[in-house]
Amino acid sequence: MSTRIAIFNHKGGTGKTVSAYNIGWKLTEHGNKVLLVDGDSQVNLTALALGFDVFDKYYEDDSTKSKNIKDGVSPVLEGKPSALEPFDCPSAANNPNLFVLPGHAELAAYEGQISLAQETGGTLSVMKNLPGALQAFIGMIEAQHEIDYTLIDLNPGLGAINQNLFIASDAFIVPTNPDPFSLMAVGTLGNHLVRWMNWKDANFHKFEDADYPLHASRPVFLGTLNSRFNKHASKAARKFDERIAQIDEQVEQRLVPTLQAAGMTAKPECYQRAFDEWKDKLAADNKGLHALARIPDFQGLIHTANLADLPIFKLDDTALKADNIQGVVKEKAIRNIESFDVIYEAIASKIEMLASNDCRI
Repeated sequence: MSTRIAIFNHKGGTGKTVSAYNIGWKLTEHGNKVLLVDGDSQVNLTALALGFDVFDKYYEDDSTKSKNIKDGVSPVLEGKPSALEPFDCPSAANNPNLFVLPGHAELAAYEGQISLAQETGGTLSVMKNLPGALQAFIGMIEAQHEIDYTLIDLNPGLGAINQNLFIASDAFIVPTNPDPFSLMAVGTLGNHLVRWMNWKDANFHKFEDADYPLHASRPVFLGTLNSRFNKHASKAARKFDERIAQIDEQVEQRLVPTLQAAGMTAKPECYQRAFDEWKDKLAADNKGLHALARIPDFQGLIHTANLADLPIFKLDDTALKADNIQGVVKEKAIRNIESFDVIYEAIASKIEMLASNDCRI
């Protein structure tokens, strides 16, 4: 079975979509088949992974435009007299082992049905299959493509679809960035996630006889991603460092204890082992025990990566040349690419260890 990992923060602009893409690609370099699930109605992950030219054609071509997450679950969510059926998912550009379950701009239209189904707790027989439909459909896609890891990109909100996808996961990552709103979000996030899990605990048995029962899992916190900060020695950069340190502290003092009390963390020694194994290879300021890594701003390299349909750490001489990056600028770019490769290698390695059965309590 695939290990499902939700990437979620109810505060937007934390780089979750780019993180899902880069982490997913790096996990394929470890010999895994990976599925990216686009659960955000903005559909940014689908566009990023498929490449923007293919993306436009995908939703226009009659043979593919209905092969997306919304249309996939529509038989159940719209009460049609047909069962869920998987389809062949497209691969990400330049990576045959990175599959994409495309998103849809109207996925949010199902918020009401899923919310009502969850609120009634299975008492309305006509709605009994709704809460388990998304997870069941994802499971069918995972089986069809023999997926090892599934990364689910959630939208930045606290609605029923996010709750549904979160409780269908085995683990989760919290992306953050160094601003005051991200700091506030980390402080309250644990309460929301525990509330979602408490609903699942109280209602799981009510859906056991459904055609599509709830996923038997308890999401485990893998860590945070501290993204989009500047590395140069400026006053602004120092302010970002201070903010990241505050986020790390908030994670240790509020988020982890809240999750730990609900049985939603890995073994403490596993976090320590993951930190110790990578502390000498990552930047010296990566001090958060529960931080998977600090990810600096991609700056101009994000444009180059988009042009090449590659993750940031796979950019090569051909890609740099195509974007007219030369001379001293190119030398700096190569150093940054090498640094990003180490960062994402650390993230992928930590995920594999922390999400393993050996680290579950």
